[in-house]
Amino acid sequence: MTTQTGPTAREQIREMKEQVVGQAKNSLQQARDRATSSLGESKAQLADQIGAAAAAFRRISEHLRAESEARIAGLTDSVARQTDQVATYLRKVNGQVLRRDLESLARRQPALVIGGALALGLVGARFLKSSERESNRGTGKRESPGPESHRRYGNAESEPATHSGMGGFDAGA
Repeated sequence: MTTQTGPTAREQIREMKEQVVGQAKNSLQQARDRATSSLGESKAQLADQIGAAAAAFRRISEHLRAESEARIAGLTDSVARQTDQVATYLRKVNGQVLRRDLESLARRQPALVIGGALALGLVGARFLKSSERESNRGTGKRESPGPESHRRYGNAESEPATHSGMGGFDAGA
């Protein structure tokens, strides 16, 4: 009769599996925590930017009132209030609720969501383009001119241009 003092192969495999699963769960939780933290920071930055836009709308409204444009100022006030409500909502809501609300809105108003995504994309592209210009200015690099700057009107190898449309005047003659 042989007696086994150490763990069997099955027990060793089971222990290894539990360790791997535990490490995978730990890594997944860390990734979720980082994503949640990043989402929270991004959401806060977006809320701040939207709040700044609301403040800009309020300043525009004040300027319009000073210019005796009360009707347009009222519209601008309304936009400022709604923009401020969006900023407040973003500051207060957690990521899961925000995702659920966006999904619900996309089901109810797909055109609005697509339009918003398009507008956000255009604003993002404009931001990236202006950031590129600023970084080029800071390094002293100049933007290369587009192909328009290299075009010539007329052909350099051709004969001089003539103009014979006005009273028979021919500049090349």
